[in-house]
Amino acid sequence: MEKLFFRPQNAWVGDLIPYYEDGTYYAFYLHDPRCREEGTYAEETTWHLVTTKDLCSLEYHGEAIPRGKEDEPNANCYTGSVVRAADGQYIVFFTAFNEKVCIDGKAVQSVMRATGPDLYHLSPDPDFRMTADDAIYESFDWRDPYVFYNDEDACWWMILAARKKGEGALRGGCLALCKSDDLTHWTYEQPFFSPGMYVTMECPEVFRMGNWWYLVFSTFNDRFVTHYRIGTSPAGPWRIPENDAFDSRANYAIKTASDGQKRFAFGWIPSKFGNTDFGSWEWGGTMVIHEVVQDPDTGELTVKPIPRMTEFFRKALPAQEPETWNASWNAGLKRLEAQNMGSALIPVPEDGFYADIRFRLEEASELGIVLHSQSGLESGCFLKMKPSMNMMAMDQWPRCASQGRYQWQINGDCSFAVETMRPLPKGPDYRIRVFREDDICVIYVNDRVALSTRIYNHTGKCAGIYLVQGSVSGLEMKVYRR
Repeated sequence: MEKLFFRPQNAWVGDLIPYYEDGTYYAFYLHDPRCREEGTYAEETTWHLVTTKDLCSLEYHGEAIPRGKEDEPNANCYTGSVVRAADGQYIVFFTAFNEKVCIDGKAVQSVMRATGPDLYHLSPDPDFRMTADDAIYESFDWRDPYVFYNDEDACWWMILAARKKGEGALRGGCLALCKSDDLTHWTYEQPFFSPGMYVTMECPEVFRMGNWWYLVFSTFNDRFVTHYRIGTSPAGPWRIPENDAFDSRANYAIKTASDGQKRFAFGWIPSKFGNTDFGSWEWGGTMVIHEVVQDPDTGELTVKPIPRMTEFFRKALPAQEPETWNASWNAGLKRLEAQNMGSALIPVPEDGFYADIRFRLEEASELGIVLHSQSGLESGCFLKMKPSMNMMAMDQWPRCASQGRYQWQINGDCSFAVETMRPLPKGPDYRIRVFREDDICVIYVNDRVALSTRIYNHTGKCAGIYLVQGSVSGLEMKVYRR
């Protein structure tokens, strides 16, 4: 059966390396078979390939770059980038890692490459291996090469996740810079970006969009997230926008690709240990794509659903009056009001759906979107929206797998899933789009802010809106299925 969100059979999607050419998006990704003992990830990893011309129909092509032998540096193949040389040859730079290859007792990463006449026939180049210089940069952090031609400098630039020599383990992460005229011989330059803030800055990317330049990188310091920065040249300086992330913690290592008109963000929604809402986030998951939208005046980026997402769920369920609980409903004004907590719900399918919910916020101490609950809201998932704090986040009730011996042991200290916290766009008009498939949930608010997550323990029942001491008008709730 065709799926909205891609995941290979018996494996998981890791970091994506998207590339566009001649009407086709090449979505290379790290293929994690999770083939070793429980709790190990990204072992025996290789590059695999999915292609699409319309971001709707995806074709899986299998392994694109094989791994080396157990005693070779590329026993695992990790993130990199794709370029096309002047002679038409394709060159893929990627991270090679083997925990058995060490310097001073620490396993080192290196950059290798694969070449081919097209992107379907790539072969590792055994004669190319590039390690850190151990002078400007530490030898053991050297990964995720992003290569692009810098017209202003008239040469190739390679940006890498690295660490300044002698800097601390928790703040010394930087983006290294190397330069080349021929894509073979590289010089080591002073850091491209070194903010003194991160353990590491993974999966970097630099691109131009209109009059602005962008630096993208992922990190797990204060939170697992993909950041972006804005500049006026490929060398920066880099400004932090008000909302500097593409999505929540549950969409990591995002990189982008453009057809020259539109740009799309490719990332992965991690699985959770034990396939339960109460498990910890893991490495690797399911592919998700957002469309990136630019404000041409400020340069700030927002995201919205790609057309495939709404086209996938075409069948509208019959319209019906919502079931209200602890609230008053004016059908003529489509107005919902609650003195305390109240809700308005409509049924949703068990096997996936698209919910389109619109309303005008009049006032509320708190409000949000209800998923997989019933009258009384005794259980379910909730998109909690706090206008006074300009934030939203996922929540669920109950918040623990099982209540403790005492009535108060219900994990009340966790008032929501803090790792999913996102900025709430300013109202008063809101449009919330919810896409559900299997255990994946992707939410867009006003086609500006995305929040991705997993939902394992709740399905079916009803969806809708809840209010705490407030009211909304013009409430419309539509549900579509496959």
